[in-house]
Amino acid sequence: MALTKSFYRKVYIILEVIRVFAIVVIMKFPFGGWLIIFLIDTFDYYPALRTGITYSRYQQIDKSLDILNRLYFVLPAYFFSWPHRHFFLFLFLYRLVGEFFFFRVKSERYLFFFPNLLEFLFPAYIIFDKNLVLALMVALPLKLIHEYGLHIKGMVDPWSKAYIATHPEHRRKFRS
Repeated sequence: MALTKSFYRKVYIILEVIRVFAIVVIMKFPFGGWLIIFLIDTFDYYPALRTGITYSRYQQIDKSLDILNRLYFVLPAYFFSWPHRHFFLFLFLYRLVGEFFFFRVKSERYLFFFPNLLEFLFPAYIIFDKNLVLALMVALPLKLIHEYGLHIKGMVDPWSKAYIATHPEHRRKFRS
């Protein structure tokens, strides 16, 4: 039995709604909330493609939710008075500049040069008990490799790659 666009649309909507309301989990269980957001953000492209959404539209939705989710990584830093909370805010604003250029110039290269370091720093900061230097030593190289693969090399998961090969309308429209 083949799954329909309608099915994938429902799955995609549910995943994105969970991303929106993940703040509830993050404020109670910061690492668990991060994990939910990270997993959904990693795998939501698969059902999104199968809804018939264009790559450009997916990027608009995904980057909007990324901004919201990054804000979710800053809020606990202030709510719980983490020692380096201002650095979290700086990283939030830094990536925001990159996303502005990404949408303005239509080049994914900006997403590499303005990496979403918060995505990996947040859990590392929790794991390493608020040791910023150690958290950065782990998060920064991993995130740069991740951003390079996504936004310079254009890598996607194998299932989405196979789908894109047979549905050329979903090929990336942005430049690296």
